[in-house]
Amino acid sequence: MPISHSDRISGTIYAIAETAEHAGNLAMEYMRDKDGEPAPHDVFDHQQDAEEALNDRHRSYHGDGNRVYAISLDIRVAEEK
Repeated sequence: MPISHSDRISGTIYAIAETAEHAGNLAMEYMRDKDGEPAPHDVFDHQQDAEEALNDRHRSYHGDGNRVYAISLDIRVAEEK
């Protein structure tokens, strides 16, 4: 789900992390991404890409505690009451 500037961002991104808190931090870093800058290397737009990266023995994910976390985004203008 590439980020584009608009009034609404919704979708799911996938992060490789040891904890949900770390996955959340990666998601925040991803959201801060400026146009043209690379995304954090542990964040993916598609679950399959994240799973393949996690299982790639040539990549250096430390520890056996890493998992793929799904982070759902629904950022929108608040409804007025």
